[in-house]
Amino acid sequence: MQTEQNKITIKSYLNLSQLLEKYRGSHEENRLFSLKYQSPLNSSTTVILKWLKQHTFRVIETSNYEKYMSFSTGINNLLIIFSLLFGIFTGVTLLSYSGNAPINIIYYLFVAMFLPLISMLLTLFSMLSNKNIFSFFTLFFALPWIEKVFSWFSFKEKMNFISTKFSFRFEKWLFLSRLQLFSLLFSLGIFLALIFMVISQDIAFSWSTTLDIDAQSFHAFLEALALPWKFIVPSALPSLDLVELSQHYRLGESLNEEMLTHANRLGAWWKYLALNTLFYAIVLRFFFLLFSRYKMQKVLEKDFFEIEGIAKLLREFDTPYLSTKAVKVEEPLEIVEETKTHVKEESETRYPTIIGWNFSQDEMILINDNKEIVTENIYCVGGSNSFSEDEKIANEVDLKVLLYVKAWEPPTMDFVDFLELLIENRAVEEIQVFPLGLVSASYKCSEKELAIWNRKIEALKSLKVWVIDA
Repeated sequence: MQTEQNKITIKSYLNLSQLLEKYRGSHEENRLFSLKYQSPLNSSTTVILKWLKQHTFRVIETSNYEKYMSFSTGINNLLIIFSLLFGIFTGVTLLSYSGNAPINIIYYLFVAMFLPLISMLLTLFSMLSNKNIFSFFTLFFALPWIEKVFSWFSFKEKMNFISTKFSFRFEKWLFLSRLQLFSLLFSLGIFLALIFMVISQDIAFSWSTTLDIDAQSFHAFLEALALPWKFIVPSALPSLDLVELSQHYRLGESLNEEMLTHANRLGAWWKYLALNTLFYAIVLRFFFLLFSRYKMQKVLEKDFFEIEGIAKLLREFDTPYLSTKAVKVEEPLEIVEETKTHVKEESETRYPTIIGWNFSQDEMILINDNKEIVTENIYCVGGSNSFSEDEKIANEVDLKVLLYVKAWEPPTMDFVDFLELLIENRAVEEIQVFPLGLVSASYKCSEKELAIWNRKIEALKSLKVWVIDA
């Protein structure tokens, strides 16, 4: 399950595309970042989002997401309020009752149920259509026309900006998602108007049509419409007697005496109308909204990994770093003869502790990645560390210790003092000194450098200490 922290959003999409236009980092920086944060629990998405969060500050000017929100928040809030109020206004208009004539439920069902169903059918066709057909279907919805009106105002530049930042497939699902939300609010407004009018007034409902439809046929039609919910609330389905009683004829422009006598029964229609509105216009629309948002998210995730520059970033996350730039190397002391006492030909794949003499922790992470070595603890010694700090580390470690050293730097007295502390630590069973060459040489040291380190280690005459010749 995705959490907000590792979920791709419009914000992360826009911010990453803007950041990659200005900054992509070096291979070394990106690989090191990946080694720090990539794990079986962290997917590529999570690592990229962490990388984005760390480097977002590099975009100094207003972000594309802020520009997007400054436009979309205003127009969305405006359309949300408008949709709900228009739905309430429409519902109140349909249910306006003067007492002279009952409210024709056919008008209400057409606006509150059949129009939303037609809209959902067009939405379904739009979901399945290609670009040209989709553009044709959007002409039947009010939303694009409303946005076209807004485009003539000060929003025009912002709308053009937004259209260049997203793919067509994302814009399609974004449009359909917004359409479902506004349509849902419109239907909710009609539903609320129905409940309010029923509570505040004594409304009489009837049905009337020019078509030659008898009460029994109309009752069968109503029962078919109620099929999805009639087993849950069977009492809301109007009886055949109520359908017959509610049939209204315009001739004479007055209510017949039977309808006047049973006027209190004519208000029972509201339950049927409310449940039809709730199921067909609200519940179905809600599922359309969920599906369109699900598809919009999937398309956004696909587009996210197609942003220019992200493929290179992912490659650098996954590829071990090797420098092609040489560094100035100190000339080692000449050695006359070479010894290979206590030499291992290769390192192991796992160590309880790794210590780097005059290495940074980031450098050791990259070395471990290159040598495919896994460890639980990494310590930095030498360099700017005080002797007391190094001594504390030497006394804390135990079992087997891998000690990284720079092969081109001759062993100093400070290093020998630290190594002797490790040897004196009884909890340490074995120390493997690993002389490392240049990054450009995949950390492989020369024979001369190895001989110097091997001779120095041999002079300590400790069976604990080994030199790795990899």
